[in-house]
Amino acid sequence: MPPPAPADRPEPDCPPRGPARRRPPSWWPLLAALCTACSAPLVPVFTSSGDAPSRTGLTALGEGAVFGNDAGRVIRLDGAGRTLWTVETGAEIELPLVVSEDGVVGAVTGGDTLVALDADTGHERWRASGQPPVAAIAAAGTRILLLGKEGELRSFPARAGGMPLRRGWNASLGLRGRSPPRGLLPLERGILAIGPAAVLLLSPEDGALRWKAPVQEPTGAVLEADALWVAEQSGRLVVLDARSGAQRRVLSVGQRVVSPPSAALGRVWVGTEDRSLVGVDAHGVQPPFRASLPGALVGGVADWQDRVLVPTAGREGRLLAIDLARPGSPATARVDSALRSRPLVRGGVAWVLAADGRVLGFRFR
Repeated sequence: MPPPAPADRPEPDCPPRGPARRRPPSWWPLLAALCTACSAPLVPVFTSSGDAPSRTGLTALGEGAVFGNDAGRVIRLDGAGRTLWTVETGAEIELPLVVSEDGVVGAVTGGDTLVALDADTGHERWRASGQPPVAAIAAAGTRILLLGKEGELRSFPARAGGMPLRRGWNASLGLRGRSPPRGLLPLERGILAIGPAAVLLLSPEDGALRWKAPVQEPTGAVLEADALWVAEQSGRLVVLDARSGAQRRVLSVGQRVVSPPSAALGRVWVGTEDRSLVGVDAHGVQPPFRASLPGALVGGVADWQDRVLVPTAGREGRLLAIDLARPGSPATARVDSALRSRPLVRGGVAWVLAADGRVLGFRFR
């Protein structure tokens, strides 16, 4: 047996085998079943930190990743999790970072300023202050796009900046009161703007409308093959044709959805209000996969070595790697901080960003 890991490093997690003296939590029997013998525990490869809490998630860049944090720092890591550069932007960063095709990292700082950084050096290329409060950011080709909380789309040349192209979509998105836009999703044929009452496929160059489809209170959308899956808070999954926006079918997962949908291993996955994981076969052939979790899935899952990598948002920050053929004994680790964003797979290593701002890499023992 290897010696215990130092206290400041995450440890592979496995339920104790001896009898518990206290009554266990309601999810303990399931976790015990999911982690029986911990036959393939996850072991830490690296830990890195920006020394502040983070909500941005990880964005792939080169062989590594880039992320931001509440202290206003943008940090780029190489493929081994080492820091390549750190930039102070001056205000907190909440939204995910984006990377354009021409090597520009875009970050929204303070909720109303777009900062464009050179991906190689971290050097600030330009910034656009005083933007309307931003709800979402995306990169499409060589442009960076912002969707304001009032529904205005702004499109900037990533390298040059300058005056953006502007187009308002508040009425079409169904914005009202405290119900802002939900996000932006780059697609091959355009940029998808996700609102509380509709999704719009827009041109990234001039914001022109290509198609519109009605939805109700979506949590997000994901592309799987030629189908666009939109998850609604009510528990519905609306499947649209990605080219035309025509509705193909509607499914129900039976519980309120608390995560955006994500695609892995031929299924579309969501987390539900009762702390369950649901995976729907994208082709409608296999029955849905369901499993209870030790904490809610609020970010998204990833495909990793023929397993589904599931982060949980409980305080224990459990990460599960579930083999769908043998779901009773996934590899697992505990990081003691909530995992609220989708993992990132880099080579054979699974990367996660914890709420406390640490980036951790795991592999199978």
